[in-house]
Amino acid sequence: MDISSREKIREHAARDIAHRWFAYFEGKNKTVNRQLEILSDDIKILHASSYLLADGRDSAAEWVANIPEEVDSHFIKEFIYNPLSEDLAEVRMKVAYQVIQADNQIGGAIIHYQTLVTFTEDNLALFKFINKTPAEHNPNKVFADSYQENRIHSLIYRWIYLRETFNPEGIKELLVNDGQPFIFSERKDVKNYEEWTNFMEQLSAQTQYGHYEIESIDTETVSDNQVLVEIKATWKRVIKGEVLSSSVQYKLKLQDIGERYLKIVDLQE
Repeated sequence: MDISSREKIREHAARDIAHRWFAYFEGKNKTVNRQLEILSDDIKILHASSYLLADGRDSAAEWVANIPEEVDSHFIKEFIYNPLSEDLAEVRMKVAYQVIQADNQIGGAIIHYQTLVTFTEDNLALFKFINKTPAEHNPNKVFADSYQENRIHSLIYRWIYLRETFNPEGIKELLVNDGQPFIFSERKDVKNYEEWTNFMEQLSAQTQYGHYEIESIDTETVSDNQVLVEIKATWKRVIKGEVLSSSVQYKLKLQDIGERYLKIVDLQE
């Protein structure tokens, strides 16, 4: 695989776990094991480079399980991905944090995150090191909920990563009712999950490698647990030695039923 494509795929995997990380703290029903899924066995978590919060998975499990119940939000304002070695990258984030305090006043900070992300053979991302340092007060005193945004973006980057790695079984987890029945809107040649799997297998056989460059993500809330998402991107790939690039657009209806990821209810390709 071309190195630039590999690193773009890995960046998408890293963005997925970044949004999953913050959504955990914001959600009402916290599942510790799901948070541990995105951490390496030797994870180390620091506050302001000096205060050790967790050292190893067992320590991280205890820390994650005892996070105070607060109404807070985390908006990722900057995300900088920098490959370091064959299986390691640095991810730096600037995060706007808010919390509703006991007196109903809005507190918060702009927090700088320095993290190390390690990758498996299939380019799955895991946090290896997290250092979070408050840099300044958050001047915004009007609380904004980021839970839905983090859940949506985690799903989107997971879905894109699975498309880039041609993993239909992984995508099946993202489909409502495991894709049974699942109608791919406006595609006459693909009417259910099995037909879509065949389509993906044919595409994988033709494509040497490729990646997506996301240009925009627009959302519209339908109800408390459903949202419409429109994604515009450029799909760059190599087929039979020829470099191809095309603009693509996807429309998804997503539903939140409290599982690891949102579920795709409808998809227009």
